[in-house]
Amino acid sequence: MPSTTPNTTHLPLMMGIDPGYDRLGWAIGAATDAGWQNVQLGCIQTNRKQDLIQRYQQLEIELQTIIDKYKPTQVGIETLYFANNTTTALKIAEVRGLIIACMLRNHLEVKQYNPVKIKQAVTGNGNADKQAIEKMIRLEFKLDDKDYLDDALDALAVLFTHHLYQKNKRLLA
Repeated sequence: MPSTTPNTTHLPLMMGIDPGYDRLGWAIGAATDAGWQNVQLGCIQTNRKQDLIQRYQQLEIELQTIIDKYKPTQVGIETLYFANNTTTALKIAEVRGLIIACMLRNHLEVKQYNPVKIKQAVTGNGNADKQAIEKMIRLEFKLDDKDYLDDALDALAVLFTHHLYQKNKRLLA
């Protein structure tokens, strides 16, 4: 895995977030012409036995701690996809609101990407499955064979997508 220290090269760090209330995936890194630097990833896992509001509070506190530690300048967030379970979709929507409020409070540039855009950016196929995305993310970020939680890898996919869209925006400007 790339560097495990906070931003020591003074490159602007970007953040990718895969929203969830059980587990929120996050990834941070700086893209250079030579590849990715200062890559960090993980999950904020909440206790299912706690009240939902307490879980939201934990997510916000831990997310703020990550922002304070790494000081990203911009963030990409996966948008809500349609789910069969309305209750789950509503909770994810609430978590997304919490995340966006936290990012705005920290004056971070926020961009949102739907799952099809993420799959397209990572694999070239908007209908790609989880295994194809994981394979491409492991190659792009030169990850070892270590087991990573799906949510953390999904956050890396959002980070990668955000980088591509920002890079293309600069090239087309």
